[in-house]
Amino acid sequence: MGQAAGPEGLNVPPAHGRWRRSAAAGGALLALSGGADLLLQAVASRNLGTAQYSGLAALLAVLAAMGVALAAVQTVLAASVVRHTERAEAVDPLPLLRRAVALAALVALFLAPAAWPLARALHFDGPLPVLLVDLFLVPSTACVVLWAQTYGVRGLPGVGVPVAAGGLVRLAAGVSALWNGGGICGVVAATVLGESVTAVLLLAGLRRIGQGPRLHTGAVLRLPPRAAVAGVATFAGLWALTGIDVVCARTWLPADQAGSYCAAALLAKATLFAANLIVLFLLRKMASGDDRAAGRALGSGLAAAALAGTAVTGLLALGGRTVVPLVFGPGYRIEPLLGLLLGICAALLLALTVLLHYHATNGTSVSGGWVGALAFPVLVAVFSRTASGIAAAHGVAAGIAVLCALPGTGTARRREAGAGVAPARTGEQSVLRPPHPLARAADLDVSIVIPYYNPGLAVRHQVADVLRVLDGYGVPYEVVAVADGCTDGSEWLLADLEHPNLRRIGYPVNAGKGAAVRTGFELCRGRWVGFIDADGDLPADLLPMVLDAARDQDADAVIGTKWQQSSTFSPELGIGRWICSHVYRWVTQLLFRLPVTDTQTGLKVFRREALAELLPRCQEDRFVFDLEILALLYRHRYRRIAEVPVRFKPRSCSTVCAAAVFLMVADTVRLSVRLHRPPRPGVVRSRPASGNSYHQTAPADPQSALRPVPDALS
Repeated sequence: MGQAAGPEGLNVPPAHGRWRRSAAAGGALLALSGGADLLLQAVASRNLGTAQYSGLAALLAVLAAMGVALAAVQTVLAASVVRHTERAEAVDPLPLLRRAVALAALVALFLAPAAWPLARALHFDGPLPVLLVDLFLVPSTACVVLWAQTYGVRGLPGVGVPVAAGGLVRLAAGVSALWNGGGICGVVAATVLGESVTAVLLLAGLRRIGQGPRLHTGAVLRLPPRAAVAGVATFAGLWALTGIDVVCARTWLPADQAGSYCAAALLAKATLFAANLIVLFLLRKMASGDDRAAGRALGSGLAAAALAGTAVTGLLALGGRTVVPLVFGPGYRIEPLLGLLLGICAALLLALTVLLHYHATNGTSVSGGWVGALAFPVLVAVFSRTASGIAAAHGVAAGIAVLCALPGTGTARRREAGAGVAPARTGEQSVLRPPHPLARAADLDVSIVIPYYNPGLAVRHQVADVLRVLDGYGVPYEVVAVADGCTDGSEWLLADLEHPNLRRIGYPVNAGKGAAVRTGFELCRGRWVGFIDADGDLPADLLPMVLDAARDQDADAVIGTKWQQSSTFSPELGIGRWICSHVYRWVTQLLFRLPVTDTQTGLKVFRREALAELLPRCQEDRFVFDLEILALLYRHRYRRIAEVPVRFKPRSCSTVCAAAVFLMVADTVRLSVRLHRPPRPGVVRSRPASGNSYHQTAPADPQSALRPVPDALS
């Protein structure tokens, strides 16, 4: 497939085909660059010895961290260029390139006086190695702008060739410098030279396709200062966290131990190039206006990071005694415990890198890296200043940083609209959602939905009890029993349960509790709309207390809670379920910060007006629906949420299995990503036009298969 011709002679890559075909080639070239860097480390470690190599390792950690900080700006710019390219718009990078290089030169001059005290702290004979690290800032800044432009226009092969060439030049120059006695200064100078070669080749490639400084047409590539500062501050935290353990090892450990630690740490962190590859493959989806696609891209990125982290952890823990001396020389040795700890650190840094790139593409900044870096000195004091203690402290600090960087932990701050992001895509426009069925006036006072899936005889007892209790409550009401694709014949148990206020519906395929509750809600006619579990864990006698609380407190929602002091448990709950419930409470508090003690108790009542606004936004099909509706209530300022204690008696035949628990945790993380991802400015996506359901992401529209259960059983 050939390229599409854009305006001003711009060659626009095809939407999908070219990117897929080029991914393997570009990834291989970037992996070649990473391999060249690792090979240079191995040659330097053998040539310099453990004592001198720890000093080089500290400098290279600073260089790598500097590149990590600049990666924030690079990601934002690349996402912007990709969006311009998708609209077939030419972009001129020259003005931004000039300003960025000039600013980098000024910063390098400003930081130059710090070379002397830093050189003394790292036990160098003079400041030249640190000054060379300072100089590295200039070509690396040029590479940021040129790389972003090249990636957006030409894809992975466009950036892969210059980056691989720079890595090979760096390797050749570094080996030559070591051979001729250049030592640490020679290796750092070779690193600066390789980065300069990459910048020159990127610029030459853009000129060759008419996108370089000779073409002064199209939109000017821009990066607002506030977006630049926010991005650099975010990735500077990762920069500090990535290199802080190596610098501390160089300062606190004896020379031989420091050299071995630094060699093993750099071998572990060499896998960080995998995070960059992951981001490159997923950048287009992460920057997508489709929240679900972006969430899936983040999930895929974290899964790939976990796989790479597991591999390096196993390698260092099981084969560190062999691999580290083989790569760096016989003088470098690590214990299995240290290898395990360093591998865990690398795995967490991989995940953190993916998370920070995700935030950068979507206009948010997070302080997770800084939180981890600031926590590290305190943790070292706790673990002790040994090699294993430093690695353990670094691992805990990296874990704290990952938790703080997860979407929705409260550390993310939205940048100003439009920072580093192109305008809305062509063809997108603001649209109005159709009115939800709950928007019509209420005909009754109370509507209670009872969703059920294979509960057996318990559903008949629970429905009968709910009808009995509401009959005695003395208000107009209805009960909607929703069969969620039952396979045990539970529907038949309600077939002969005659009551004028009971409605029985269902659909043949199991879609999940959330889908069933949402389906029932859309048919409700009451002013207060709620649901209760069908299995009998929560007795129907609790309903009057919940409804009274809703009326008396004029609440937007009333929820049952198992965790108030006056709540009661059955001893049959079991320690395993009790622990899982507490852990899940902690996770939801960390991710969502909701002012409630229990999100998952199956007894809730909502004000009709609140549901009418929020139900069209709900997308969760399974058990996380409870958490989703509460998070949406709080997010949209329906914050009068009351809690009432419940009596909880778990039944012995729950349909919640280990697989359901795993899916629930995964859905919770995905929900956090979706709810805390900033929306695209000025774009409101409509619901699907097919069917009567306003649920956007269900695999099949439940309403299209709805049937009155008595008719199906007759």
